[in-house]
Amino acid sequence: MKLATRIGPAVALPLAIAACGGGTTTKTTSTGPGNVNEKPSSPVNGERTFSAPGMAVHFKYPEGFRAVALAPSRRIAGSTVRATHSAIAIGDYDLLIVSRYPGLKLPVTAANIARLKPQFDKVISQVLGRRMRGAVGRAGGLPAIYWPREPVAGLPVKATVMIVNVFVGKDEYELQCQATPAGLTQIKAACREMLATLTTQTPS
Repeated sequence: MKLATRIGPAVALPLAIAACGGGTTTKTTSTGPGNVNEKPSSPVNGERTFSAPGMAVHFKYPEGFRAVALAPSRRIAGSTVRATHSAIAIGDYDLLIVSRYPGLKLPVTAANIARLKPQFDKVISQVLGRRMRGAVGRAGGLPAIYWPREPVAGLPVKATVMIVNVFVGKDEYELQCQATPAGLTQIKAACREMLATLTTQTPS
């Protein structure tokens, strides 16, 4: 279900990993609109570094995760025409997702994020189907909005997602930590590591 298109904030919730089934996470083809393949570093002390074409954000994650492609989302809000998505996963519905939405009308900064937050709250609320209010904070030294973990509708399994928006100039990065009950402990730990190690550099 596509929700009202608007200029500015955007969000998309994936339904599953594209072209995967039976719990496998070995597919790395860029199936689906806007998918870009994550290019993992070689593991060091059991960890890899996330890097994806065109994305400025990088972070550490456990080497047990694998790069995957996402299925097209049926729950979208905002202008997603130029959006790109990359994901790493331990299962079909247990994954970390990074989406880049370029071209906000103005940069989101520490000075204006509180004033702009209601726009992002509205979009997240549209996608999750309930009223959501995020908390302003920082991630990797960047202005960010954190929304609490909530159930994801429309999946064939029970799952929840925590969403964090991080802003790099006029680019909005949406970080999703989606988990089933079985994968929740691993996803929560990887999500904490992602946020704790988040850095930015000029995208390739």
